[in-house]
Amino acid sequence: MSTPDTTQPDVTFLPLFRHAGREAAALVAAALGPAGRSGLLHRGRCAPAEGFCDWIAEHGESEEVEAVHERWGLTRRQAALAAARNDLGPALTSAVGTGRTAVPSGQDEAHWRATPAGRFRNSFGTAVPPSPEVERRVRERLGEDERAWERAFVLLADGFPGDLPALLDTAQRDTTPSETAARLNAKNEEVAWLVRLAPEAMRPRLLSRLAPWSLSRLAAARNADEIVEALIDTGDREAWAALFGGTHTLASRSEQREADVERAFLRRDDPQINEWLLTGLVRPTGDKGYLLAPAVRLALLEGRPFGPGGVDPLPRTPAVHALIEAGVPHTGRAELLRLCHGSREPGLVAQALRASLVEPDTGEDLLTPYQQLLAGIRLWESGHVEELRELRPGPAARTTDGTVREAFARALAEDAVDPLRAAAEASRARDEHLDEALSVWGLLLPHRIHLYTRSELAAVGRAITEDRSYRVDWDLVRSRLADPAVRHHSKRARERYGLLRAHADCPPDVASALADPVFSTFDLLRLYADRDLALAALTRENLGSGPLGAGAWPVMELAVPRPGWAPAVTPEDVLGHARPVVEGLLAAAPYAAVGAIVDECSGRAEGAVPEAEAGFWLALWSLTRYFAGPLPRLLRTAVRLAGGGAPVDTVPAADFLVGPDRDGEADTVRERLGLTTGPWLHAVRLLAGDFAGTLPELLDVASAGPAPQPDAGPRLRTGPAALLALAPREVVDAVVGGLDEPTRVVLARTTRHEETLRALVRHGGRLVHDALLDAPRVARTTAADDFWEVRELREELVLPALLALDDPWVNARLVRETCADGTAEAAATASAVLAGRPFGPREQPVPVLPGLRADFADWDPDCGAELPRWTCNPHFHTSPEPVLAMQALMYVRQSNYQDPPTSVLGHRESLLAASTIAHAGRFDLLEYVVTHWHVRYPYGQCQEARDLYARAVRGRTAAELDLELSGLD
Repeated sequence: MSTPDTTQPDVTFLPLFRHAGREAAALVAAALGPAGRSGLLHRGRCAPAEGFCDWIAEHGESEEVEAVHERWGLTRRQAALAAARNDLGPALTSAVGTGRTAVPSGQDEAHWRATPAGRFRNSFGTAVPPSPEVERRVRERLGEDERAWERAFVLLADGFPGDLPALLDTAQRDTTPSETAARLNAKNEEVAWLVRLAPEAMRPRLLSRLAPWSLSRLAAARNADEIVEALIDTGDREAWAALFGGTHTLASRSEQREADVERAFLRRDDPQINEWLLTGLVRPTGDKGYLLAPAVRLALLEGRPFGPGGVDPLPRTPAVHALIEAGVPHTGRAELLRLCHGSREPGLVAQALRASLVEPDTGEDLLTPYQQLLAGIRLWESGHVEELRELRPGPAARTTDGTVREAFARALAEDAVDPLRAAAEASRARDEHLDEALSVWGLLLPHRIHLYTRSELAAVGRAITEDRSYRVDWDLVRSRLADPAVRHHSKRARERYGLLRAHADCPPDVASALADPVFSTFDLLRLYADRDLALAALTRENLGSGPLGAGAWPVMELAVPRPGWAPAVTPEDVLGHARPVVEGLLAAAPYAAVGAIVDECSGRAEGAVPEAEAGFWLALWSLTRYFAGPLPRLLRTAVRLAGGGAPVDTVPAADFLVGPDRDGEADTVRERLGLTTGPWLHAVRLLAGDFAGTLPELLDVASAGPAPQPDAGPRLRTGPAALLALAPREVVDAVVGGLDEPTRVVLARTTRHEETLRALVRHGGRLVHDALLDAPRVARTTAADDFWEVRELREELVLPALLALDDPWVNARLVRETCADGTAEAAATASAVLAGRPFGPREQPVPVLPGLRADFADWDPDCGAELPRWTCNPHFHTSPEPVLAMQALMYVRQSNYQDPPTSVLGHRESLLAASTIAHAGRFDLLEYVVTHWHVRYPYGQCQEARDLYARAVRGRTAAELDLELSGLD
């Protein structure tokens, strides 16, 4: 049996190898040798096949046995095999003992014997939960003895100095009555794990032993989400607030822990808890606490249930009813009221309308004219006409829309709602309100998409689809997406219109235009509702795109049914079509589903010859590092390879070309395809399509004549780019020029070849340039430094080549996306683009995209707009643009962790920028700098310079600034 050349296995092999038979796994262990076995023992997060560890316990080197013992422990069989040996180290021999019982892992023993008790740390010194074995022992020792649980908790919180066995012994021996003990201030705050292990009825009792301050400290700890239900049951408001954080600032949902804590409170559907969430979660000053999303606060006010089977509406306390009628809290009020124009609570509708029409401290755009009409209709239909009369928008009202004033006046004069309805319908027919709808729907998802469960996202999709206030004109959406400014900038299109993917009526072409380069949750929710659509997308796309195949985990997770989510695909469907097979996909897949596919595709059956199965696993070992096909194809290829076939005659060409054996066949490929463009072009087109043959078959077909264009479009795979990298330099350019745009986009996302990248820049259109700049690259598993390789190619080759095109659109995008790091190089690039200086062979000035100059040229301190990030650069102090010079003056940086940020410009650089501003006549900008001098110098430094600038502002002249500057030269 031959040993594979690869000594370090790909992590994808490890979760597959768990399904190996005992005898076959032992043969694999013998064949791999010390280096191969070490790779399996130290690289993966899951234990190898049991037979592999059995062989190591009986025949492996002492270090290998120690590795198995340290990470996973020894079964009774393995302990017996190890006990029969006399070549193991003393510590290991002592741990194995007589071999009559299983031996726990070294990690288990480290946790069990750690001092002080309960101090669980990993190899990096980071706090971790106790191992499952330690949890089992604690539960077994304490059992159902409530007194023992309570005494163990008190000892742990009081900082018991011994190890965990000693603590449990003391807790079981101690007979001191615990009912009379005072509440204690915990010396050890790592007690949440013991509360989690305790019987559910005991948890509130354990927490009641802590003093209020210690309870709040426990709730603020990062692992407090393990016992959030018990902490809620304490009823301690300070502990509740600590769970949410926001002690020093106004926080909101930003991590998974906060999302889980929110759900735990909301799913209680308790009127008292809901009142506290609305009134006590944010401090009265509004600068500290935790702010729930607007849609969540609206649901609480309307009494909507969050838990399964809750009554609708929920009972609400008098305090909540007072908020509905008298006024919601000021913090986050505007965002909440923007959702209230169609609320089922008339009091909230009246508040939104009053704030929009009457209150002087709210902007007129709180509700749009169309939303004002909808709010009026809602109030009228709910029988609150008198409130509508009080809010009647007369000539002095804040609304400037004459249609709204006229509709309200006619409705009140005629005592009928028809004028309001007619005006709203006319407005809807005149303007689809697409941007308005997206603004409202965006408030339903204010946080990052990964912080929502699939049922929450599905509920948002239903809310968007069933919103009768807005009808989406999909032809209008298509026309927006066809605009070059959006069509050629996929990231901008997703940011502006991506929420439309949640709409149930979103057409497939619109959804495809808005899809993320890496499968996102929204895309998967839409795809997984239709099995055929899902399987086609999984077959076409590539899970290796993005960093470390980031799209793999949700692809499998969303195929598993959950409450409120019933996908049309199964985990078996995903395993059968998704590619490549990456660790994240297998880790999220059900164990039995993976095992069933392994048994089916490998031909393994009862009574199978262990040697044949071992050959299969050794072949698979050599494939998983680079194979880009789905799991069934990977396993069947391993079967053929184990049968004695050479990789070049067995592995599909698209996979072989990115594997370690490619270089050995490179000369053959060049010889067969020659120096002309045609055969290379045919071969690339074949690989971009659905060609599943081997490399010799590919060369035969490509040499025979033109390949038909694939019907379903190119697939995202690395094979075409790997083949083109073997072509002569002069052929590469011609091949790229002969490909269609979709295939060029695939090459842009997969190639690392310098000549191919240059050719893509030369021949690519805006979509290809967009892919080079924006779309995540498909990861290459054979390159350990893939991330750095891509980054260097982007910075050293792609960006300069794009600049050399002297294309105004490309230049503007490069400035906005790559010149935001505050460096001198970024400032020089942006200044050259704004000056129209060419980067390539062009001799004439390059036009500046009007939108780029519009980013900053008309900005003034009173406009309230925020300048783009790329304009914030201290090296703009020499820029002739006054706004950029002002940005250089206001740029601050923190030099150490103790002092606040201060200006990074010296006196002379500051004078240069100030002189530029003054000579341009923009004294409003210079006055802004003077007014905000404390931002530049928090300790009031350089007052002489401030006074100099102030005199220039008052005198409306740059003379004194120039005089001071000349004295420094």
